[in-house]
Amino acid sequence: MHAGPALIAVFVVFPSIILAEQYVVGNDLGWDGGPDYQAWADGITFLAGDVIVELLGHLGTYTSGYDALVLAVPQTYYFLCDWHCGGSSQKFMITVN
Repeated sequence: MHAGPALIAVFVVFPSIILAEQYVVGNDLGWDGGPDYQAWADGITFLAGDVIVELLGHLGTYTSGYDALVLAVPQTYYFLCDWHCGGSSQKFMITVN
């Protein structure tokens, strides 16, 4: 069996889909107010197409506790908990390359 031209085109045209990484916010500690989220984010080089999971707040509304956001566009993203966190440090920003 061999890869057809269409499959090769996917790898060439959409490399970010194939190479995308998935990151859990705060690693094993999750999104609970304990970790230094900015330090966590600063330790990762985010690329367009990467996915972050376990968010409870962003410019949209994420409420399941296991929400995912595809970082589709190279830009700066801001995340924060603004409804139940009561002054915790549940906030961070990332720059997607």
